Amino acid sequence: MVMFSERYCHVPGVNPTARNRQDLLWPVYAWKVLYPDERRRSTLNLFQETLLGLARAGVHDPLQLAALTGLDPELVRFIIGVELLPGGWVDNLNRVTKKGLQLLDGEEEVRASLQAGYAFQDAVSGEWLPRFSTQLSEIAPSGHNDRNRPFFVLDRDSGHKRQPFLLHQKVHASLDPDRMMRAHRLYRRDVGTAGGERGDTQAEVVFDTIECIGDTPEQVYLWCELYRDESGLDRWLVSDPFRIKRAVPWLRKPFLELAKANENIVRLMQRLLPEVVPNAQSAEEWMERIEEMVAVEIDASHPYIAHHELIRHHLARLLRLTERVEGQKRSHPEELGALMSEAASLLEAVLQWLLRKWTSSSPDWPNTNWSRQEAKVELAALRIGGAGIDSRLVDALAGQKRSVIKAALRSQEQPLKGLLAATLFVANAEDRHPYHEVGADALQLVRLTELTNYRNKVGGHASGQQADRDESLGHARFAVQWMALFKRLY
Repeated sequence: MVMFSERYCHVPGVNPTARNRQDLLWPVYAWKVLYPDERRRSTLNLFQETLLGLARAGVHDPLQLAALTGLDPELVRFIIGVELLPGGWVDNLNRVTKKGLQLLDGEEEVRASLQAGYAFQDAVSGEWLPRFSTQLSEIAPSGHNDRNRPFFVLDRDSGHKRQPFLLHQKVHASLDPDRMMRAHRLYRRDVGTAGGERGDTQAEVVFDTIECIGDTPEQVYLWCELYRDESGLDRWLVSDPFRIKRAVPWLRKPFLELAKANENIVRLMQRLLPEVVPNAQSAEEWMERIEEMVAVEIDASHPYIAHHELIRHHLARLLRLTERVEGQKRSHPEELGALMSEAASLLEAVLQWLLRKWTSSSPDWPNTNWSRQEAKVELAALRIGGAGIDSRLVDALAGQKRSVIKAALRSQEQPLKGLLAATLFVANAEDRHPYHEVGADALQLVRLTELTNYRNKVGGHASGQQADRDESLGHARFAVQWMALFKRLY
């Protein structure tokens, strides 16, 4: 069979143990694109902010500005002519523009610069992977076997040969800018969560499009691993080729479809899971019985979400993690962090469902963002069942930008607080929204914000704060109870 590519990309990272791992080479189309570089944002340095602040106070003459700041007059003229004026922050008379005022007040939307890199389309499923990279981390094979399949020596000290299993291309490349934009939103979210960032409070990065450079993508293999899930939650997982997350569902799903019709893939999995359904008659039966074993418990206890795949997926993982933590005298911090992440993911999935089922157009807002005080006024005016919003909830959501709420209404791909704020505006405009039926007391919406705040503190690798076992279990149980409030409507 003709090889899909002779280019192989490997990102080093923490891999599963060799005993419970099978290396894979996953075929993808790598499209050259210009995409947002969030490290470079439109903002003010100290000199720019000082001059802009003085201009707002009525000082427009460069010599006066130089005298007040102690800067050289030529430097003042340079900053105005090369930085402030082209940025649209002052006019030709050095008067502060509306855009400059918004920037000084911290209300202007953050606009990212563009950088060159790659977007990746799965050659198995055709979906766009939520991953972007400025480069392809290519490695060369150390040799080939008698079937011309590559092998690699990643550790020169041990000299151990690793021969990944090659997956085959199933679909042809097809450029889809809208799906690529959605993939970028998910990529930003994964990067923020992995880095321990406060994803619910960070400024919304604004960009209009991702520009594709060229009409033909490059064909490459991404190195990832199929491995046994020692936690027992999923039995088997597929690792993230870019090492941002430990495992990724967007490769697990197409791998499952491949396995149902491929005896070679099933044999790989049987070596990883020898105790599972050993007497299955076919590859498809074996795979289906694995999935059935994972699903039986969740379908028995919560049948009303049988047709809501995302809610069902996160609920299943949350229940198993909760059971695991409850059965331990002491829990590892990473397990508690994972418990909080799944609890928040379950709530986000329910909020996304609410926004899809009960829709509303964006309020008639100006293009500029509001101040925190303006946000409080608008949020406090909203009603649930005739009652106003709890003041604690207003405070918790006042940091959400208009652009984030608009994006949540439009595509539902936003962090939890943005999704929650969007549901409040929909409920205020829709008398039949379930929030009115359930009632504010039962909804306890402020607890959703408390949960996501706690998740942000303990769920990221870089936060340095460890989760408390009892507090984590309390949040997890609340997430399940909140999901069940709408069981009549799923």
